[in-house]
This record gives sequence, structure tokens and C-alpha cells, in this order.
Amino acid sequence: MYLDYAENQARRHKLMSMKDWVQRLGSFLQFNEYDILNNPGRISKELADEKATKEYKKYRIKQDKFYVSDFDKKVKKYLNSKDT
Repeated sequence: MYLDYAENQARRHKLMSMKDWVQRLGSFLQFNEYDILNNPGRISKELADEKATKEYKKYRIKQDKFYVSDFDKKVKKYLNSKDT
């Protein structure tokens, strides 16, 4: 929703500074009843990056298992059309 808002602002040629975006994001989060983190949090950037990398590696295995390239799709379509 926030990206839709940002896109709408761009379409309307509404100039906004980074300070404006930070303020609007805070308002957006409050409107949607999300808590706003006002401190550094409990996890360092390094630990967060490490966790994200580990989770992505797990996801990537699943993603690669089911991935079919456009080339493979075309070959399969071609082979299926030859069978009929």
C-alpha cells in the first residue's frame, strides 16, 4: 500500500524530500496500527543479514527444485505438439 502511495505521488509529480518520506512512512505505519521502532532494536545488522542469508538459502533450494526455464517450457511445448 505504501508503494502504491509513493507511485501515486510520483504520477502527480509531487516533490518530496527524504525527510517527508520518513514522516509519511511513520504516519502510514501508525494509521495501519503498526508499532514504530524508535531505537536500534535487539539484533545487530550483521546478525540480521546472517539470518536473512540462511533463510534465503533454504528458500532457494525449494525455488530451484521447481524452477523451469523459458527454454525448457518451449522445448516441452514443442515436444508435446509433435506427439499430437
